[in-house]
Order: sequence, then structure tokens, then C-alpha cells
Amino acid sequence: MNQDQWLAHIQVCKSSGLKKSEYAKEHNLTYSQFLYWTKKLKANPVSEFIAVKVKSETPASAKGADSLGILEFPNGARLLIQSPELLALLPSLLSCCH
Repeated sequence: MNQDQWLAHIQVCKSSGLKKSEYAKEHNLTYSQFLYWTKKLKANPVSEFIAVKVKSETPASAKGADSLGILEFPNGARLLIQSPELLALLPSLLSCCH
């Protein structure tokens, strides 16, 4: 089985509510291998692209802060961009992961 297949099993197991040993048994997986891949993929997570919204307007809370833009993440976190250097790097930073 390849890394993507193990990752899929790990994700399904997490959402199933089953113990790892129960999940492995139900899916005919070797429990020790399942634990190995769970630990390995947790230590070296597979990079996934996360969509962000790029806003050019400045929020009321940042007025007067010389803001160049905001990155808003799905979890609500916001990155206020005040540096032209960071703004110039954004295309390469955002395109590296997909």
C-alpha cells in the first residue's frame, strides 16, 4: 500500500470513531503497520493546499497601519500584509503547494 492509501485509511479511521485496533481489524490491516503510518504521517504531514481569500481592502481595525492587503484563512485567522516584500513573495508562496 502506498502513502496516499495509508493516509486515506487514517482519515477514515479518525472520522469513524473506532479505535485504531478495531479499524485495522475491520479493514484487514496489520495493526503495527497502521500505527507506523499514523505516526509517520503525523510527524511528516502531507502538504495540502488550503484556499485563502485575498482582500485588498483594509479593515477598520487596521486603518492607519499602512496595510497592503489581508489573507483570510478558512479558520478565521487573518494575515495583515504591511510589507511590500511580503506582498511580492505571496504568488510564489501560494503557488508552491499545489
